[in-house]
Amino acid sequence: MATPARGSSRRRRSWNALKSAYHAYSGLFWVAPRTPSLRLGLVVMAVLAGAGVLLHLSFLEIAVLIGIGTVLLAVETLNTAIEMLCDRLVPERDEKIGKIKDVAAGATAVAEIGGGVMLLLLLGPHVGRLLAG
Repeated sequence: MATPARGSSRRRRSWNALKSAYHAYSGLFWVAPRTPSLRLGLVVMAVLAGAGVLLHLSFLEIAVLIGIGTVLLAVETLNTAIEMLCDRLVPERDEKIGKIKDVAAGATAVAEIGGGVMLLLLLGPHVGRLLAG
């Protein structure tokens, strides 16, 4: 970030953690009910944490499950923000904007694939033992 020039009338403001947290959470609470994939992601996270408890996973394994879900939700939220910005800047249909939105959605797909592989590696042995009885 560029610093204001000497003698600039712009005052430097100190960082306010509470104000920053307020804005972050207000954005999250605004976008979550409007984005079906975020709502689904929250439900999946809760189910995975519950499955972790039922499968008697260690606290570390449950933490990894929650971490995977958190990363997926964060990427989905960023994808939504990029799509909203694109729609705001260029409201009419535009091929280049469409491609930008596709690439942003691709980031979500990458995170989902990686998360799915991690889930299989983490839960596979536990489910296998449960099914073997």
